[in-house]
Amino acid sequence: MSFILGMDTGGTYTDGVIVNSSERKIVCKAKALTTKEDLTIGIKNCIDNLDFDKMEDISLVSLSTTLATNAIVEGRGASVGLIYMGTELDEDVPAEIAAKVKGRFDIMGRLQEDPDPKEVREALSKMKGRVDALAVSGYASVRNPKHEKEIKRIADEVLGVPVVCAHQLTSALGFYHRTITAVLNGRLIPIIDGLLKSTKKVLHEKNIYAAIMIVKGDGTLMTEAMAKERPIDTILSGPAASVIGGLALTGKRDGLVLDMGGTTTDIANVSEGSVKIKKDGARVGGWRTRVKAVEISTFGLGGDSRIYLDKKGNVQIGPQKVWPLCVIGMEYPQLVHELQSFKRVGELKTYSQQEADCFMYVGGQLAKDAPAHEKKILEKLQGGPHSLTYLARAIGEDPETIDLTPLVESGILARISVTPTDILHVQGKYNQWNRDLSQAGVEILARRKEMPVGKFVKMVENAIHTKLAMTCIQSAADFEGEDFTFTESPEAMFLIEAALRKDRGVLLSPRFHLSKPIVAIGAPACAWTYDAGKLLNAKVIVPQDADVANAYGAAVGKVTATVELLISLDEDQYILNTPWERFIYGSKDEAMFYAIHEGRKYIEHQLMDAGCNTWSIEEKPSDIMVETKENEPKVYMGTKMVITGAGSAF
Repeated sequence: MSFILGMDTGGTYTDGVIVNSSERKIVCKAKALTTKEDLTIGIKNCIDNLDFDKMEDISLVSLSTTLATNAIVEGRGASVGLIYMGTELDEDVPAEIAAKVKGRFDIMGRLQEDPDPKEVREALSKMKGRVDALAVSGYASVRNPKHEKEIKRIADEVLGVPVVCAHQLTSALGFYHRTITAVLNGRLIPIIDGLLKSTKKVLHEKNIYAAIMIVKGDGTLMTEAMAKERPIDTILSGPAASVIGGLALTGKRDGLVLDMGGTTTDIANVSEGSVKIKKDGARVGGWRTRVKAVEISTFGLGGDSRIYLDKKGNVQIGPQKVWPLCVIGMEYPQLVHELQSFKRVGELKTYSQQEADCFMYVGGQLAKDAPAHEKKILEKLQGGPHSLTYLARAIGEDPETIDLTPLVESGILARISVTPTDILHVQGKYNQWNRDLSQAGVEILARRKEMPVGKFVKMVENAIHTKLAMTCIQSAADFEGEDFTFTESPEAMFLIEAALRKDRGVLLSPRFHLSKPIVAIGAPACAWTYDAGKLLNAKVIVPQDADVANAYGAAVGKVTATVELLISLDEDQYILNTPWERFIYGSKDEAMFYAIHEGRKYIEHQLMDAGCNTWSIEEKPSDIMVETKENEPKVYMGTKMVITGAGSAF
């Protein structure tokens, strides 16, 4: 009997499952905190927690992750140079250095201008030692990749760093977005390479030498080798795996799959067992890419979202992610005394800082001209985390005057605060971590609101339910193709809040009814989603093992490979554009024969490299017909051929 190890490396937790490969049933599962400073620690802890004694029988390891998505959002990754040609880039690209060189094809792939090798070498020489990777992008390169391939050959000689050609990542037109995709791909190379190296190191220590697959943003699997070349394809990998896992665990073919994690809540609309794919490309961190990914609505609400009171005393939840008090309190229980000893002279409501907040040093250095109080605070935090008021007393400052948010945003400090996970600890619904520190933090916020702790906790609980219901309402509008945000309209919010209020007014009592069930997954899902569903008059399904649905989705995903080829009519010639070369034929039949034959061969090689023993391949040709004159028959301009293969190793 063989087994599959499925793992999901998220922003907060690394989840793992062992799945029986023949029955697709979970044998055991485990979780461990993700250790971003050294991923091997979290991965090893997760595998150790599985307590599985047949590691040598694992035949496949399948990973999903949010590391690539988070890196783009946070602006992290390799320094990338860009060589582009054919036209100007009128908008910004995420490259450190960019240079335009000669070289151009027209939209049919016909030569307009050759590159100048001397100019290319000069541009590359200026980048040497300054970039970790290079992106090469040419106008119409998907119609003829020759120039990009020539520049890659020269760059391999001059730079000795990974080189990414835009035509290798997408067959879609759109020079600007294709260029962005290539640059971001270069930036992500060390991120995904680090995950793979960390995973393989732990696997080898456990005597696991199975093939490694990674979930792509469209929910399918790709090989380790392809992930190293095309790490951009792993953006939205985690949410894609959650959709697969949610469907597989419930057997449902219709519903809203709601994945509530530590940082975000991701929602996907499933109809007849499938999820719509964003074929025009996923948008991540403000950049529109050409990466195909499942259509997901994402909101800054999770188990680790910060709960705080604004200057008006109103409860706010997220979107900032913090460390829960209860989690840090396990290792640093002295924080309980620091929060419990908090005393405030004067009216609590006038105090704008968050008395329940604590801070810990993460890494990095202050600027040379940093204020003296920041230097003193950093020195105090070298020995471990402390509360804001403790730090203020220690350096002789008024807490009201200390704002450590800039140091948190720069990554030097991390904020520790009240979260939904702390609320669950105070309620006694979840007891994994330090409840005393959660209680101390919540008591401080309740005092500021001048209400009993029980009443305050109930108010926060209702606010979380309402916000979660609101995410479903906004997602439903997004999936209907609407391009607006409800919170920007006071009129819309008046009606929505009236519908979500439990103490509805007599004159106006609107109701929501969600026509699909909510399939809720993720560790916090069971605690919060049932009551949110009641506000929407929706059925809520929380499957068994919902807390590891992402890891399970990674384990049961399918290996697929797709290639798109285009046959274009150019006068009396038929041009076949492939991702590897441009060919010219004298007839449509000849071009079609080659497209099918070579396309299938390409897909078979991809599936064999992925370790598949069996597969199925299908071709979908679609003629491109254009209306040239009104009331006259459309004219044939070409054929788009999409060849897709799906395989299995079992």
